[in-house]
Amino acid sequence: MKEGLALVEQVTSSGDIILGCDYSLSTSEIFNRLQKYFPNIEKDTDGFIHGNYKGFKYSIRIKNITYLGNPHAEYKKRIQIPEDLPQFYQHSKSLDYVPLLLGIYTFNDTLVFANFNIEDYIEKKAHNSSAHVYTQDISAAVIDGIFQKTDYFNNTITVFEKNYVNYFLDDYLNAEKEEVVSFNSEIIQDFSLEEKEMASSIGCVVKPTIMPMNTIYPIMKFFVDTKKEWKGKTCYEEMINANYRNKFQPEWAGFYLEFEFEKYIKNNKLEKIVDFAQDKTKGGIDLDLYFSTIKCYGDLKAHSTNSSGIQGNDRATIIKQIQTNGHVFYIVCSHDTYKDSNYDFEVTKFWNTVQKKDNILSYSKKMKNRVVLRNSFILDINGKNFSSLSIFKQGINSNGKLREPKIMISEEKIEEFIVAKMELVS
Repeated sequence: MKEGLALVEQVTSSGDIILGCDYSLSTSEIFNRLQKYFPNIEKDTDGFIHGNYKGFKYSIRIKNITYLGNPHAEYKKRIQIPEDLPQFYQHSKSLDYVPLLLGIYTFNDTLVFANFNIEDYIEKKAHNSSAHVYTQDISAAVIDGIFQKTDYFNNTITVFEKNYVNYFLDDYLNAEKEEVVSFNSEIIQDFSLEEKEMASSIGCVVKPTIMPMNTIYPIMKFFVDTKKEWKGKTCYEEMINANYRNKFQPEWAGFYLEFEFEKYIKNNKLEKIVDFAQDKTKGGIDLDLYFSTIKCYGDLKAHSTNSSGIQGNDRATIIKQIQTNGHVFYIVCSHDTYKDSNYDFEVTKFWNTVQKKDNILSYSKKMKNRVVLRNSFILDINGKNFSSLSIFKQGINSNGKLREPKIMISEEKIEEFIVAKMELVS
């Protein structure tokens, strides 16, 4: 095992992201781990690695996952694409093997594999010098066992913890191709100079959208009026005293946003412009908001500034709403996050104590202590920009299959969706 020199983001066995140096395994060390966790693995004298799982024959080409290198961000990692990948692919196909392009990530007790859909890198030669994965993807796999996303280059990446190899193989070897989705196009008019000046009066910049200014303005005014620092213990106390329905949710920042925004709507009598309309029943529309003047649904999102993208709703829900109503709108609040572990687990202890839990440090590794609001956005997801969405699956359902795919808006593509934005704290 070889240790790298750069101090960059790494993922612990509990899913925490810390700073540390990369580790690279030797060829023999990699094969030992494949033998331990992949079913029926063999290695031919020419180095060709192959296995058999439930009647499927598969082959593996695998590389270490390490830091992408300067000047790239500390969370960006990659595998180097082998020069002989096309030959490996063709050889595998000729023997009726399903070829896999894998990465292996090791850090102390953490061992994670990543599958880079090999056809993506065979066909897209302009992007095939390396295949990328983020530490947040690895962390999600450590926490939930398996994480899958399709990025804005349409590359599908599945990251899975060492004990979830069979779940990955079940999903990949039996996968069906994603359906082709089409939408109607429409012409959208720009705002008038007077409307733009109205938005500018509160520091808001707008782009053409079907959402009228008399809807955008009061939404963005909410972020002007709200306090810019949310302390977890105080937020919990406010929601508990109001007997709010989601008062004990562990990811309190997003639910406090919902709590405050709902109060704002009622206090300012804005129900005819935007109102809560969540329906989590089977067949219901699982989106928080309804904009009655434009007959479109939307959702509230609290988004940490250190994450690589905004995680959205079920992809099927978004597709159906765009096909039916043309648009889905996200009201997003981005914030800096301060972990409770750096503040003697103040919020964690309060949260567990008030619920009379035996373990007062339950959820301690993920609990936020406070957040500081940085920006607010209104995002318009529609038929024109739908193809710029990423897709991800995270975790396993009770039936042993990956959960249904959700959408993600990556930081690199967010400008394609923004129709209103405002800086909250400089």
